[in-house]
Amino acid sequence: MNEKEKSTATRKSDHIRICLDEQVSGQGVTTGFEHYRFRHSALPELSLSETELSVDLLGKKLKTPLLISSMTGGTEQTGAINRRLAEAAEARGWGIALGSMRAAIEREELASTFRVRKQAPTTLVIANLGAVQLNYGLGPEDCRRAVALAEADALVLHLNALQEAFQPGGDTDFGGLLRRIEEVCRRLSVPVGIKEVGWGIDSDTARRLTDAGAAFIDVAGAGGTSWSQVEKLRQSTR
Repeated sequence: MNEKEKSTATRKSDHIRICLDEQVSGQGVTTGFEHYRFRHSALPELSLSETELSVDLLGKKLKTPLLISSMTGGTEQTGAINRRLAEAAEARGWGIALGSMRAAIEREELASTFRVRKQAPTTLVIANLGAVQLNYGLGPEDCRRAVALAEADALVLHLNALQEAFQPGGDTDFGGLLRRIEEVCRRLSVPVGIKEVGWGIDSDTARRLTDAGAAFIDVAGAGGTSWSQVEKLRQSTR
């Protein structure tokens, strides 16, 4: 294992430890859902048994429109987490997106930590790579490889500019990414989407991404894990 591979594996382990042991939820910011209320219907005029929540998404039918979004992978511990999440997704009829598969591209023996088809044989599985890695040597062929390794139905490219800026040794060349994303969307045979990691995607950026060929957008806005806080804590404990 070279230094780059060691760094990736160590970072994944650090992330899990910090998220389990520290306060990493976004502070002073919410999802904004508290500003909305559903209008109650006192006379619904239907049977609850007739209520249908299923939805078709990326060629798969989900029992409810819920997705376990990207979290982790690349170490023995994180592989166990992915398998358990996949079991839950299959049981509930939800979709699941895997964590960044860069580790498996660097070291194919780590691919097993992302292989969840045994646990989720019928539901939606989405492979994942960092969009910024397209400026650091990864290309459409690596994206195809990630999809094949995970036996995935789609690929999501995550945008994490702020996290990379805070991350020691982060990859911070974000220039020209839209053109590279467009190439991946054009050359892959499965749907390619885009997600953020906690800071959201504004409407103008979403439009540019869909114009470039993105099949779906995971806004991934505020209200959950703050990756800038995770990276800040990671620096303080090194």
